[in-house]
Amino acid sequence: MEEENYSLKIEATEVIKEISFAVHDVKMSKALPNTDENVYFNLETKEHLCYCVELTPKGFRLASHKFDTLENGEDKYYETIYSLLDSISPEYRNTFGDTLIQKLQGLQNSKDDGVTDDPS
Repeated sequence: MEEENYSLKIEATEVIKEISFAVHDVKMSKALPNTDENVYFNLETKEHLCYCVELTPKGFRLASHKFDTLENGEDKYYETIYSLLDSISPEYRNTFGDTLIQKLQGLQNSKDDGVTDDPS
């Protein structure tokens, strides 16, 4: 099971990197134990709402509405961190959409820069 724990820690670390642009703050929990079945990280949305998120082989779950605690958590598991964020943070949706538009515009500009009107 150590390998699974290692994988969960890697996944949580990658998730933190991936979503940091769209949340106010996100860090691995240093107070809660990471086990073969659970990894915890603290997340503060752009709306300044605080959560402790649990990652398990089942998916992502809101473990608490406070950092580093496991109280009043939800039973629902989300397959991805993006679906969890989408359900709790309207600002995440806005930031994600804005970032996507910027990337698409950047791709279009790069494409336009590479195209010339002169066919020769």
